[in-house]
Amino acid sequence: MSIRKTVVFSLVIVMMLISGCATVGEINSGFRKIDRMWALEYQKTEDLYRYRVIDAPYDIVYSQVKMTFLDLSMPLIVRDYNKGILIAENEAPKPLTQEEWIKVKKEESPKTKAEAGWLFYLPDDPSGYIVTVKAKLLDKGDKTLVLLDYRMKNPEHEEMGFEPSEYAPPLAVQLGSIKFWNALKQRLTSVSLPAPRKRAKSERYAINGGQDSA
Repeated sequence: MSIRKTVVFSLVIVMMLISGCATVGEINSGFRKIDRMWALEYQKTEDLYRYRVIDAPYDIVYSQVKMTFLDLSMPLIVRDYNKGILIAENEAPKPLTQEEWIKVKKEESPKTKAEAGWLFYLPDDPSGYIVTVKAKLLDKGDKTLVLLDYRMKNPEHEEMGFEPSEYAPPLAVQLGSIKFWNALKQRLTSVSLPAPRKRAKSERYAINGGQDSA
């Protein structure tokens, strides 16, 4: 987040606390409302955006997913081949562009204000927020399931005692996922492998343990 945005946010918060208009607990309650709203949207659209099946062996897909993160300027902070986990992190708006972030702000800010109050909005400049993208890979023999998960945090707000929303805005997740799958498709195509595809109902594996779900 830019210094100006951070200062504006901080001053508004301090003024509300001093005037008795809101407490830290009430402000954090607003963030939790946004979290619940966004978590529900994640669940509704997971098959459209966050989950894909690649008809290729696990070891090859793992390598290609790892390189795709780097293609999108998302440095890896965790790599665990045995557990099928890759976690990348960068300052917002990565992996989006600034123009894409403005699109996110215009669509999502009215929703956050309607859900939690006028104070809760997305900034024009999201720098200062840290975006974390996790890829979970499930080995299914001749195919691999890839699941993307997104989180955002603002260390400055946390240092002030607040508990900001941990989820990334749904439109940011959608745009970021589309960008990720397109980049992965290019890499897979370059090694003569099929593009990522949406999973069938019979392929809706549970994340924990990788067991098939109904």
